Amino acid sequence: MSFSTRLSAGAASLFYRQFFRLLVGAISTAQWTMVAWAASVGFGRPLAWTTNALGVAGVYACNRALTVRRAARRGPVFRVYAAVAFVALFCSLFLLATGVVFSAAEIVLGGLSAQALPIGGTAALGSGLDEAFRWVASCGMGAIALLLGYGYSFGQRELRVSRVELAAPGFAGLGGHLRVAQISDIHVGQNLTRAQLRGFVAAVNALEADLVCITGDIADSNLADCAAFFPVLGELRARYGVCAILGNHDHYAGADGVVAELRRCTSFHVLRDSAVTLPIGAGRLHVIGLDDRGRDWARGVRSDGRLASLLATAPPDVPVLLLAHRPDIFHQAAAANVPLTLSGHTHGGQLAIPWFGGRRRNLAEFITPFARGLYRRDDSYLYVNSGLGVTGQRIRLFTPREISVFDLTAG
Repeated sequence: MSFSTRLSAGAASLFYRQFFRLLVGAISTAQWTMVAWAASVGFGRPLAWTTNALGVAGVYACNRALTVRRAARRGPVFRVYAAVAFVALFCSLFLLATGVVFSAAEIVLGGLSAQALPIGGTAALGSGLDEAFRWVASCGMGAIALLLGYGYSFGQRELRVSRVELAAPGFAGLGGHLRVAQISDIHVGQNLTRAQLRGFVAAVNALEADLVCITGDIADSNLADCAAFFPVLGELRARYGVCAILGNHDHYAGADGVVAELRRCTSFHVLRDSAVTLPIGAGRLHVIGLDDRGRDWARGVRSDGRLASLLATAPPDVPVLLLAHRPDIFHQAAAANVPLTLSGHTHGGQLAIPWFGGRRRNLAEFITPFARGLYRRDDSYLYVNSGLGVTGQRIRLFTPREISVFDLTAG
């Protein structure tokens, strides 16, 4: 491995280890930036640099105290505070981008007009650009606040059932048609109520699927009350049962404890680097479940020796369904001609914006090429479910909670 590669890998590892500290610092700066902007633009009283420095330090100290105290992170007051801080972060990013654009415009236009305009005209141009900057920045930040407000209120309540018909030679051993329902990233914890979970379970059961698959992050953290929620989850029904795997948050919550509660409260097939062959009518289906072993909270694994071992022992001429929490494993699965891989982890970005061609650009694109929806390589398919729960913030923007349903036939 070259020095530059090692340096890049080390920098990435350091970034992900320190990410949440860096995030708290960025949010604290953003919060005070909004205070300084309001003072300068709203009240015409620009703050001195010493006041701004002390303000950022004070907000950072407050946020650090909140993040290390579990009791302080509970309840509606903290949720509102966190939501305002989150909105401030995106507004400050827009303010920064707008400032860069207008600064560049001022440099270019100033150079072009230096010879053509008198001194007073140049000053008027600069004043006009400053006024335009304030209007564009204020209107843009207002629009961002409204959009995120929609995400916190209505967006996070939306539920989408995505129906996908797949026909591929790899499904020939099923002996006919198979309907598979997938849910993912439930995140049982302080951002989910039992009434919500009961509604999700009822929606899945109404689909009358032959098989239900849960692709990880069932629990959110060690604060999750698995004993109270898992009996509700255990009400999931399918003709050939329910298969479940763990995600990174299940490991944060304590993987062995999560598995013990699942086995106590449900009849699920809990797969941890293991497989089960299910009789499907006149055929069979071999379901492989991989345990999560991402390098950190963001980055996935492109190949895994345990998948190769499990594929080597799969029954011949029996279709394989792979459950893997992080979607990057699709590189290896497609090379091994696995017909269908089901993943989650990304939440579909949780925040997205409409884009050209019907696409929705989202935050998950920063961590994986498989952010949401259906992907195909030859006769191998991957579906990345956007999840039923949320993490960090109770917000979803142009990314509804999702139940995905697959009708599989030989093609």
